[in-house]
Amino acid sequence: MSTLVRAVSWLVAVALMAAAMWLHGAKPRQDSKLLDPIASRGRVGTVVGNRVFSVQVDRVDVAAAIVKDDILKRTTVPSPGLFVIVYLRIRSNQKPFMPGHARLTTRGGLSYDESGRPDVSGRTSNYEPMFWAPASYVFEIPKDRLAGTRLILGESSLLNQLSAEVDVDLGIDARKAADLIGRAPHDYVLKTT
Repeated sequence: MSTLVRAVSWLVAVALMAAAMWLHGAKPRQDSKLLDPIASRGRVGTVVGNRVFSVQVDRVDVAAAIVKDDILKRTTVPSPGLFVIVYLRIRSNQKPFMPGHARLTTRGGLSYDESGRPDVSGRTSNYEPMFWAPASYVFEIPKDRLAGTRLILGESSLLNQLSAEVDVDLGIDARKAADLIGRAPHDYVLKTT
């Protein structure tokens, strides 16, 4: 009888250790989710907002190259992939607001920051409460990543925990992506309004 009790005790002890190891491994993933920003989700053309700011994506353009007109010359900036230009309007909901991070995410889970090229940067500024103002963001991505893209825009907060963020589905499915890529101009001029 004591051998049976001893065997059951060992099995219970091993099961408890396995459960403790599993819980220990699950805790960091749980903590990392607690630090994620609180995201409001929506689609292109609709107002997506949170307690800090609201966004409405008006239009999404793609280009194979962007043309920049200077006083003395015209510069063409080509991309090995695609430029994705997102035109939107932003409104602060409480106090003056400056956007923080802006990125484009794809179906595969990849994330792209704004284009780092100074010749093709978009425009943003501080946004005042209750007034809609235009903004634009320029991203550079591979052609095969256009379908399923989403714009993620967040506030510039020192602590990411509980910061506000919007996640806007740009409405580009595989068919629309193929159409946009086929018509991508090589002489796109960034809009100013």
